[in-house]
This record gives sequence, C-alpha cells and structure tokens, in this order.
Amino acid sequence: MVEVVHDEKLLIHFFQDSLSGAALNWYMRLDNIKIQKWKDLVDAFVKQYKYNMDIAPDRTNLSNLEKRDKESIREYAQRWRDLVAQVHHPLLDKEMVTLFANTLKDPYYEHVMGSSAQQFTDAVAITEHIEQGVKNGRIFAHMEKKGFEGKRKEVNYVESGYRGRKNPFQNYHTPSPSP
Repeated sequence: MVEVVHDEKLLIHFFQDSLSGAALNWYMRLDNIKIQKWKDLVDAFVKQYKYNMDIAPDRTNLSNLEKRDKESIREYAQRWRDLVAQVHHPLLDKEMVTLFANTLKDPYYEHVMGSSAQQFTDAVAITEHIEQGVKNGRIFAHMEKKGFEGKRKEVNYVESGYRGRKNPFQNYHTPSPSP
C-alpha cells in the first residue's frame, strides 16, 4: 500500500472507484485540465463537499429528534445513532445516554433516567424492554392528546347548594326572526 501513496494516477483511479451517485456525477464533470495532481483532486473535492461539515448535525439536532408513531425503539435508536455519527466532536457514551433519554417520552424517559445505563447499547436494551412491557400491558404508557378534538363537554352542575345559573347560556338572547 505504501507504493500506492506515491502513485498519484493510481490514487485518483482508486478515488474514482470509491464514488457513487451525485459524487460520481460531480467527478465525471470535473475539468481534466484543472486536475493534474492528487492534491488538485483533493482540493476540488473539499471545495465541493465542505458544506457537509458546515451543516453537520449538532447536539441540538440530537435533542430535538423524536420517535415517530409507528417506529420501534430499535429503529428510532438506530436513526438517532446514525445522526450521532455525523456530529463533529464525538460524544462520550454517558453523554449519548443522557441526550437519547431526553428525547424519549414517558414511560421510556423515566425508566431510562432511573436506570444506571452508562453505555448507549444498555440504554437501547432498557428501552426495548420497556417497549415490550408496554406492548404486553405491564407498563402503562400515557397517551398524548393531539390537537383539539372539537367535542363540547357537558358540565354537570351539582344542584344541591348551588343557587347560580344552571344553564351557562341563560343570559344570552337569541334574536327572534323579523317578520
């Protein structure tokens, strides 16, 4: 492999073979006159794709991620972990556990935070156990109401001891139709 490091044509060839999709299309459109050496290719590539580092996810993006309704804990943890891999300045396992737990809703959050999980894999295993407990009805999961349901609730007034209005609309007058 040491010989390859000094053979610029071979480096460029291997680099080309490693590309696919949009990156390969970009490479194929490069001006051959401008790319004479390996360093020229490296500079052009960095110039083209540096924005990926600039828009890379950060800890805020991780803490704002939420589990989707139909997504299993394992799928969510994998999606979350894939995002972690893109964060600059790698996270410590303990920090990952805390950030991951903070994205969870009850009952997951309280159980993971109450655990002694120090590793991300342990936190995922705990959440999978909780998920199984919820499915089996052994752990109660609070259901969130989403939005206003549009139903009018009837208020039952206690008649004994209450002397005020029994009908909340009794003081409103409905205009009678004009002849």
